[in-house]
Amino acid sequence: MVAHLAQPPTRAEQRALSDRLTCRLFADSGHAVSADDIGRTIYGKPQLRDSPLHHSISNTGSLSIGVVGPDPIGIDVEALDRPLHVASELLTLRMFASPAEATACLQHWTLIQAWTAKEAVLKAAGLGLGGGLANVMIAPDGAAAWLHGSRYALSLWMQEGFSVAVAEVDRG
Repeated sequence: MVAHLAQPPTRAEQRALSDRLTCRLFADSGHAVSADDIGRTIYGKPQLRDSPLHHSISNTGSLSIGVVGPDPIGIDVEALDRPLHVASELLTLRMFASPAEATACLQHWTLIQAWTAKEAVLKAAGLGLGGGLANVMIAPDGAAAWLHGSRYALSLWMQEGFSVAVAEVDRG
């Protein structure tokens, strides 16, 4: 599900949008959910109380996007032309465990695409950015990623000027 807004939302508007999107995601999957059913993890991630389903939502600029599934899942979206407010060399040092990993990854993906993939994995793990971007390793083909020994199935694509990544715990 994709929603476009006229301008970026405030934090309060973003939370209300997140709650509405969560309700819509679950309604689309056949589960009636109200905003009262939504809680927050200690990391601020919205979650449903007493539900076997998992979901993830991401917002950037005027775009909000979400996914729902039976296993832990994470999504991230970033504008492909997003200006970096830090030198790309410093960001690269923070995002990758080694210069060799950075070189290998950036041969296949842009810095923004690598960011979205890594953040999606961290969200699927329930950690968010606090889990450390450098702890996520992306396969060269972009079909998988690893975090602390756990494997995640990864889907990466570009849509309407945005980089989108979805990560799910790989049970295979």
